[in-house]
Amino acid sequence: MSCGCFRDSLHYSSPSHGDWGVVRIGMLLPQSVQLFICCSGCGRHGALSAIHQGYKDRLFYLYLDQSDIVSGYDDLIPEAVGEILSRLEKRPRAMLLFVSCLDDLIGTNHEAVLEELRRRHPEIRFAFAHMNPITLNEALSPPVSIQKNLYAMLDAPKEKDGGIGCIGNLERISDRSELYFLIRSTGEKLRHISDYTSFDDFQEMAACKKNLLLFPPGRAAAKDLQERLGTEFLFLPATYDLEEIAENYRRLEEFLACKWKAEAKQCLEESRKRAENEMEETREALGDYPIIVDDTATIQPFGLALTLLKRGFHVVRVEADACAPFDRAHLEELKKNYPKVESFQPIHSSSVAMDRPLPESLALGFEGGYLAGSKHVADLFMDGGMFGYDGVISLMRSMREGMKRTGALKSLIESKGLVV
Repeated sequence: MSCGCFRDSLHYSSPSHGDWGVVRIGMLLPQSVQLFICCSGCGRHGALSAIHQGYKDRLFYLYLDQSDIVSGYDDLIPEAVGEILSRLEKRPRAMLLFVSCLDDLIGTNHEAVLEELRRRHPEIRFAFAHMNPITLNEALSPPVSIQKNLYAMLDAPKEKDGGIGCIGNLERISDRSELYFLIRSTGEKLRHISDYTSFDDFQEMAACKKNLLLFPPGRAAAKDLQERLGTEFLFLPATYDLEEIAENYRRLEEFLACKWKAEAKQCLEESRKRAENEMEETREALGDYPIIVDDTATIQPFGLALTLLKRGFHVVRVEADACAPFDRAHLEELKKNYPKVESFQPIHSSSVAMDRPLPESLALGFEGGYLAGSKHVADLFMDGGMFGYDGVISLMRSMREGMKRTGALKSLIESKGLVV
């Protein structure tokens, strides 16, 4: 497997290279609105996404011109906020103030602005957030900092309860997942930010006694909750390897300081058996049909590719912009045991040549499907809703469904509401 592919150079962004975007992530905060303070061109993606996703009535813009940039715009923000509030039928409980990369150069006094806003509107929670694509490779990149902003809205509870929070994953785990049964068997409840429609109810997440970090961009938020509220967290990234899933549940049992009851153990055994059956059925259905895995489908593309190869699937290519530390061992094993598997970096400028077509293939991930011109694309995006053995079952069914349709890439991207 060729792996000298992770190079930081001029980037290529294909029409399939999209994600949720900070606007949509921020909209997970119940009863909140957003004000973007930026030049007009910077708001296009967010505005289009808001229209597509149906929350344009919660998104506002304060466009800056050259004179604002020269003289500063600190004083404009409180006035813009006041105008927004005067037009809303219901006052929000929180407002996120987004600034762009321009603000990093100008140096707006955020604390002074927040102090003035809190004085004028004490019933509303205000926070600044950043929309700066230049910092995507930094520790507090926009996808990371926005999640930290969301959970920073949680106040210290009077006491902890039996809740277990899911942090980082933007979509809640599917109700079919055995994870819910396991958590309920301990007398506790699994919680996710999308469960709440009111700001006050969202505060229930502050009472969680422990958190599960399921997606890496939520790490800063999980650490902040641990430092501020004393909520320990366990990192459990999605995996489709049955042995790794079993190990994750062992780690979860230890983290919760419990012993799985007999019915919980039976649930795990039955769930694993169903997952094994689904994998066998899918392998027989696909045969030797070429498969492409990319990092828009899963946070561990090399791990997924390795799992499929060990199960007899014909994985021919992995497309990934980088390799996360927790996926590195999978990459090394691929290099050693499956040297014929190709590896490319889709964000590299050479991708613009579109010189690696593979139309007769099933793509697990939108970017790999676009660059190869794959005839078949599975409906997968960033492990959405998938976890544990049920995640394997969902993956296998998505692969079989993907083989039944052709030319569906554009409609799949649109259905996910991605900001490209």
